[in-house]
Amino acid sequence: MVVELANRVLETLEKNGFEAFFVGGCVRDWLLHRPVHDIDICTNAHPGDVMRLFPDHVPTGLKHGTVSVKMEKQLFEVTTYRTEGKYEDYRRPVDVQFVSELRLDLERRDFTINAMAMDRNRLLQDPFDGSADLSSRLIRAVGNASERFQEDALRLLRGVRFAAQLGFSIEAETLLAMKETAPLLSHIAVERVREELNKIISSTGVELGCRLLCDTRLLAFSPRLEGLFSQTGEQAWRLSQLVTAAQKWSLLMYAAEYTHAEAKDVCTYLRMSNRETDMIVCFVRLLGQLSVEWDRPRHVDWGLLLLAEGWEVCQELEVLLQACWSKHGAVHSAQSLAMVYEQMPVKKVKDLAVSGLDLQSALQKKPGEWIMRVLKVLLVKAALHGLPNTPEALIEFAKKEVADNEY
Repeated sequence: MVVELANRVLETLEKNGFEAFFVGGCVRDWLLHRPVHDIDICTNAHPGDVMRLFPDHVPTGLKHGTVSVKMEKQLFEVTTYRTEGKYEDYRRPVDVQFVSELRLDLERRDFTINAMAMDRNRLLQDPFDGSADLSSRLIRAVGNASERFQEDALRLLRGVRFAAQLGFSIEAETLLAMKETAPLLSHIAVERVREELNKIISSTGVELGCRLLCDTRLLAFSPRLEGLFSQTGEQAWRLSQLVTAAQKWSLLMYAAEYTHAEAKDVCTYLRMSNRETDMIVCFVRLLGQLSVEWDRPRHVDWGLLLLAEGWEVCQELEVLLQACWSKHGAVHSAQSLAMVYEQMPVKKVKDLAVSGLDLQSALQKKPGEWIMRVLKVLLVKAALHGLPNTPEALIEFAKKEVADNEY
């Protein structure tokens, strides 16, 4: 359905005397029989022409020739053929010039496999032999590799990402240029670096991606990041067994033997969200607490962990443990976690049959930290050790607890 809508965009442009092609990643993925997520279109029509032909549009990036055309609620980016001026920040051109020739537009792109265009009849325009590189499973820069990376240093990480996602090799001259221009990545915003690293560690070929990051020394601009990937080494393959980015970063950091404080430093440097940072720091701390060893499963006291960390954290921790112990074969910690959780009569302080005010009244004590400390003791006893969750039993135990300990 989406492809049919995109074809209508091309057909409209062609009927009005313009050229129009699918371009870039969608063409690459169609040729590889991979799922296509974004369909980009290029044309010799100028932005004004596109907006005139498609009244339902969003002027996404007129400066760079891009108009987002809406076709039955689906948006397609339509960009005028262009060449790019001088790059001053190793990321974006100072200006662009609209051109009338497709080849000029394709030759500004990063890699040959992304520098192909296809018309709505599936006729391929491939001036840089991208289809041959697809067949050879190669990542090759368009034209002079060093120039491509100096124009946009983020292409260095994109090259590694494509290799990891597709299982491709990087062509020799392109790989050499990556090593030589690696220092340019220090000019790129750390948020963009983080996005590419997230895609690399989430790829099916994550082990290849991590190895390429180390071989090219792309992360040398950040010793802590470089250390993270170089020290992970043999454990990188386990990342493909994990689901969330937080889980993957946590395993990376634990494998590199980073403390939870060092993990927090990395998260802060990469400007991760507070929520993701807290999760990663928590998982690194818990793995350290459990003294997890690779492929050596051990008993986990899920009861205390559930009370301290909660069900959601323990669920994700269990997935991490499965990855840490995966060479050992099937590990049944998930079943034991669920079983322990289901058997707990109370799971949170608020589930207790008494409140802090009840304790204060029954024990005739002034409010203070002692209330929460006693409630936590009651929670453990009621959840795991058979103390009845009734006001009478809890208050009686609380009186004994306060009498036996200094509160």
